[in-house]
Amino acid sequence: NPRWKQCSFQLDRSLTQSAWHQFTREAGVVSYFRPLTDARPMGARKFELSVVQWETGVDDTDSAWNDTFVHPDSTHWLYEGSGLQFPGLTGRVGLTDKTDVGFYFTKNVEANYGFYGAQVQQNLVRDAERNWAASARLSFVSLYGPEDLGFTVYGVDLVASRQYALFSRRALISPYAGVSASWSRSHEKSPVVNLADESILGGQGMVGAVAQIAGVKV
Repeated sequence: NPRWKQCSFQLDRSLTQSAWHQFTREAGVVSYFRPLTDARPMGARKFELSVVQWETGVDDTDSAWNDTFVHPDSTHWLYEGSGLQFPGLTGRVGLTDKTDVGFYFTKNVEANYGFYGAQVQQNLVRDAERNWAASARLSFVSLYGPEDLGFTVYGVDLVASRQYALFSRRALISPYAGVSASWSRSHEKSPVVNLADESILGGQGMVGAVAQIAGVKV
């Protein structure tokens, strides 16, 4: 379908229920809201903006992806290189000393889809002497744009982190680790298939680190 310059969501009549199930499971992992931050609360009235990009190496020859996307020409694949990339914009705001809210937004301007999401983080433990913290997060991400389907992911995270000072506190690094539980839901609205809605529970782990120098974080 040359309507779009990049591969876009359009369900094919050959899409099966098992492939639809696989798509729902894998898309839930791909699109899950990952704020890439440690467990420390921001503090009331503080905020940050971040540019993010992640990449996933899904098998675009599987029916779960080849039959849910349409290509602009016969030689175009879902992605080129090592994986399908998702650039985006995230933000966080501290509502209180222990509660933060965040958002996520991305749009493929040459295709028919994008994602938006929101999250609330509640600090559970903060030990100022040992510089470690633990927090819980609730989040959702929703697909927007395609006419053929609806897709949403809900999540719960538990994350812990500890902060270390470097170079006389001019730089800080905060390793973090956590676990997530997710609930992915898909609903097809295409006239060419008749598939039942899928609802899948999943889980994953996360490890990472935040490095901060002055007001910049990586």
